[in-house]
Amino acid sequence: MPDRDVRAFPDAGGEPGRPPAVAADLLGRHLRRLREEAGLRQTDVVAAKVIGSASMLSKYEGAKVPVHEEQVRALVEFYTDGDPGNLQACLDMAKEASVKEWWAEYRDVVPGHSDRLFSQERAAREIRTFETHHVPGLLQTPDYALAIMTEAAADSEGTLHEPDIARVRRRMAVRLQRQMFLFLPGAPDFYAVLDENVLRRTKGSTTVMRGQLRQLYSLAENNRRIHIRVLPFDAPAALAPAHNSVTLLTMEPGQGSDVVYIESSNVGGSYLSDQDSIDQHRQRLTTLFMGAAGKDATLEIIQSHIDRLVGQR
Repeated sequence: MPDRDVRAFPDAGGEPGRPPAVAADLLGRHLRRLREEAGLRQTDVVAAKVIGSASMLSKYEGAKVPVHEEQVRALVEFYTDGDPGNLQACLDMAKEASVKEWWAEYRDVVPGHSDRLFSQERAAREIRTFETHHVPGLLQTPDYALAIMTEAAADSEGTLHEPDIARVRRRMAVRLQRQMFLFLPGAPDFYAVLDENVLRRTKGSTTVMRGQLRQLYSLAENNRRIHIRVLPFDAPAALAPAHNSVTLLTMEPGQGSDVVYIESSNVGGSYLSDQDSIDQHRQRLTTLFMGAAGKDATLEIIQSHIDRLVGQR
């Protein structure tokens, strides 16, 4: 079997601080590449008894299951006749993928559909997002976030129930830790477009909402990495994406593949990572940012909503 070029597997020796989800994504894509280079189908690997099923192999290649080093070793040895360079690179990446995420102690309050987003956003070069209902989580004040988290919720039968305060506190801790990385050296550029309805819709109280709007104004005016734009009420309908909440993570080289995260209130979140979808959403979000109100106009819109709430309680 021909020699493999492990340089196609970025930073094969490992990179300190790389998020586990990023390592798992890189490993999965490399395992697939090795299999395809060897001229093997997933069913061929199963037939050789290297792994239990094609569905499990698909999950390994898609970074959708916990990584086990012995399984990685078996796959790489089968694909490469035990090529030591590829084997060591994959085992190193498997170790990175097995490290606990920064939010592991809060697993009970982190929805399964959010874990990849929480992991990869810290290694992103650029984040673009669009929201129609709430201020993006990374830009929320503690009071605004608390107001959303403590809203009365309904169970499957439509019965309202009060939130679990202990869980809310743990969710708040995760939210605040997520926000911290945006203000650290080397933070990604963050581009957010907010439908003007987000500014109009009061959460908690007018005091809470004023505080949130003032923070948005300050960030939009002063932070060189955080770029906030408002999509005004009178903007062309065709500008807005089809989804209410869309986020695109553009990763640094060697830090995993770009990904689109789409969140829906009734089905949770889903991810798109094929290149066509990435390119389409990047173009759509970039066009949306350019078509929304400019920086000065955005500041005027935010200020108008602050003024609207002055004197209200």
